[in-house]
Amino acid sequence: MQSAIGEVDFNHQSQHADFAHHLMSGICGQHQLSTRCRDDLNFKYVGMRFPQKRLAIGSISYGANVAIHVANLGAYTISLPTQGRQCLDSHGAQFTSNIHQGVIVSGNDTQDLLIDKDCIKLQVVIPVASIEQTLAHMLQKPLSQAVVFDPEMHVNAQPAIGVWWKHIRHFLQSRNHYTQFSGMPMLAADYENLVIKSLLLSQEHNYSAALRQLNQPSIPKHIQYVHQFILTHARNPICVDDLVRLAGVSKSKLYEEFKLYYGTSPMSYLRQYRLQQIHNALKNPFQQPKLSISQLVYEWGFTHLSRFSEEYRQEFGENPSETKLKAIAH
Repeated sequence: MQSAIGEVDFNHQSQHADFAHHLMSGICGQHQLSTRCRDDLNFKYVGMRFPQKRLAIGSISYGANVAIHVANLGAYTISLPTQGRQCLDSHGAQFTSNIHQGVIVSGNDTQDLLIDKDCIKLQVVIPVASIEQTLAHMLQKPLSQAVVFDPEMHVNAQPAIGVWWKHIRHFLQSRNHYTQFSGMPMLAADYENLVIKSLLLSQEHNYSAALRQLNQPSIPKHIQYVHQFILTHARNPICVDDLVRLAGVSKSKLYEEFKLYYGTSPMSYLRQYRLQQIHNALKNPFQQPKLSISQLVYEWGFTHLSRFSEEYRQEFGENPSETKLKAIAH
């Protein structure tokens, strides 16, 4: 495969920070790597890089606390820990990343990524030019500004993102099959497009509204009504019967069609939307400083605090109070 489409298969490990920095600069773009363990890492990188759009998929760990500083990296580096944690610092805002939440390091910005010693993570690297080329083709017009992603990727709260990461994980698990498959050169470009397009359609960014507008006509009107009703009335009590009456179809038909377009059932979508709004509010506690967590929970339609806390932990990997305390500390 290497002779056909170039060097794409990586399997490296080293104790030396200079080696890790040199290798990852070639994959992700130029950056600074800081650590107190310059010659005592347990660095490992296993992955593949595709030839046409230079997309790279891999698994990486450093085995020591490291700090990555980037400025105009030239690529979007997207990662999700399979164990441990990391923290992205972007313009003074901090985004914790763990098994429940990935992060995107922007290719056109100055950011810092702090990676814990025990962090092992999946990583996808997509050059800025490849993102822009693919998005312009999808929109059928040139881009007027750089693509800016929401840096947080909620694996549980965003079903499409969860599926995207499952696909990446499966690809890495099957990496040996792909490297030995003689037909891979013919599939590579299509696979790169699949990964990039599904990311652009799943993760929020400054062109998401334009993409949704292009796709909107394909969504039946009654499903659009239900979706808008959920967003507008999410703070109020909503039951399945309300949505069935609004849609004018049977419950089974509503669930089938809603899941087709939004990746989950209407009531699960409502629950995830409410959780996300509470999460956003807790990360910005100074906007409503007198509002307690319990008041916020009841305001968004939850009636059982203990059940809410459990669902919140499942979605974001921490307690609501931890989210608020971290935001206050920064």
